Amino acid sequence: MSTRPGNACSAGPPPLWVGWVLLVFVLQAGCATGVPRRGTLMGLGHRPPTPQFFNAAVPARGPAASASGGGAGVPPASADTSEEVWAGGPGGMASSEEVRARARRVEEERAEALVRAAQREGRNPEAARGAEADRALARVEGLCSGVEEVGAVLAFTFWVEGRALTLVGYEEERGGGREGRPVEAQELARVLRLVLTQYAGGRTGEVVLRLRREEARWAVDYDAARTVARPSEARRLPVRMPGTPAGTFLTFHELAGRWMRAVQVPAGGAARVELEVRLEDGRLAGGELREVRRTREGPGGSPLSLSPEVAGHLVQVLLPFTEGLGPRTVRMVLRAEHRMGEARARGRVESARVERPPPRPGQSWYLSMHEATLLRWREGVVEGSAWLAQRGGEELALWFALGIIAKGLGFFATEGLEWVTKALGREPEVVAGWLRTALKRLTPEESKTFGQLWRKVSLEGEQALSRSERKTLRGLFVRLEQAIREPLDTNLKDTLRADARGYYAELYPQFKKLLSEQGILLPVHHRRPLQYAHLFPDENINAAENLAMLQKYVHEEINFLWGRFRKARPDPTADEVRRATEIIDKQFEPWYHCAKDPSGLLKTTQQARDAALRDLRNQFPGLN
Repeated sequence: MSTRPGNACSAGPPPLWVGWVLLVFVLQAGCATGVPRRGTLMGLGHRPPTPQFFNAAVPARGPAASASGGGAGVPPASADTSEEVWAGGPGGMASSEEVRARARRVEEERAEALVRAAQREGRNPEAARGAEADRALARVEGLCSGVEEVGAVLAFTFWVEGRALTLVGYEEERGGGREGRPVEAQELARVLRLVLTQYAGGRTGEVVLRLRREEARWAVDYDAARTVARPSEARRLPVRMPGTPAGTFLTFHELAGRWMRAVQVPAGGAARVELEVRLEDGRLAGGELREVRRTREGPGGSPLSLSPEVAGHLVQVLLPFTEGLGPRTVRMVLRAEHRMGEARARGRVESARVERPPPRPGQSWYLSMHEATLLRWREGVVEGSAWLAQRGGEELALWFALGIIAKGLGFFATEGLEWVTKALGREPEVVAGWLRTALKRLTPEESKTFGQLWRKVSLEGEQALSRSERKTLRGLFVRLEQAIREPLDTNLKDTLRADARGYYAELYPQFKKLLSEQGILLPVHHRRPLQYAHLFPDENINAAENLAMLQKYVHEEINFLWGRFRKARPDPTADEVRRATEIIDKQFEPWYHCAKDPSGLLKTTQQARDAALRDLRNQFPGLN
């Protein structure tokens, strides 16, 4: 028996004849329509299953309903008799898998929205696509210009997506040694532009561009038929920038010059040089000269250093790789040789390929959001961190959280951290939610400083922080460790309640209209109350699994129970709060996620309250 007869959260069984009619209809529809056997869904991640809905008739609520045990504060009936009401699983509680899927969906949609905004706001996409092709063309032409041997082959491997061209591999094969005649540059540019913009530029996938040096021209061929996995550094958004920033060029040129001065080639002989360059976005994160191995001995004499032109060629090969995203390593092999009679040894890059670290959870989300922000930074349409700050706290928290995961917890190896590092070691959507509520416990000045420093780390690299900034950032995490163990004040509770209501409407969009129209009559309940948030410092008090919409009069019954618990346990432990939550959930979960009373129940809310009260008294002696 329910406290409110007739108002259903899940419908009763239909008459038998209705089932037969529906069966005949479904069979006829199946015969009349063709259903594809398989298909492909493209997106940032897994989509949760679509919940089932039904239309529930809503009879008028009168005195009889109140007399049946509902108590005071009964909400009036809605005039809409076809409201969509979620049947959230047995007893109104969604499964943990579905709750996690809903949280992922919300975060994915936030990331996708930010990427779309970056692509269209304040910029000219057509100009960006043109600039993308111009840069690739200039770099291919630049590497071709130094090759004169007939039969030499240059191969450029690009990942193409959204007309963004990300270089992922380069190879050079030697020719026969005979030098050809000068090549007409305009004809080569025309053919390359045609391939980059029309033949290969409009697809998604790997494209291998091969150029073979002939007597007086370059023969251009491309292969777009290979199927390979999408590289993590690949971009989706073309960037409108003319070339490499001067500072980046000088940094790489200095490194290449230092390496080349360290390489010695035997007189009249040859050597193989292995190099490793570590990149993060477009920044140099480190590098080393791995090996210099002699492949051919000469007639004798003192070894010789490489010509300065070799350093320029090395940088020319390396710079296109800086347009990728995230951390990765470019491994390069340089072929060096000395010809008798020449003052210095020659050298050419034989191959360059990208090696990627193992993927981290949420990496695709982070790189998509990071690319959107980095796009503003690289183009200078709006300074990157300022543009991101305009998006709002939800996107910022997700970007911060995913960036922290991408960099690894080693960056935050600070003495005094326990709960913060535990919270940051979870799934991306969990970290993002926790960080949203946790940062609200800092002062406005602390939150602003944290945002400024973390944006600097993400856009310019950790090395961009001064010693004092690094100390400040680590100090803020220590301060956060303290703040999450302090009880919430009244103002923060009100803020978190409002946030929870908005987040719940994103999790369950079928309730968004009802939540807006009925206001306080449909509160969003925290299963573990806000009062005890500090007892669970590594958990998000506004997590999807801790929230449930219910009717006001049901919420009042639950609040009555928590009031009794507080009197008996004014300073409870986390385990005591956890056990009390389980007891209350056990009795009231049929009313969770329901805008109306469930039908078919064998108990009223008053009976549920009394049963929960008995269980609480058994668990906690002294509770009245």
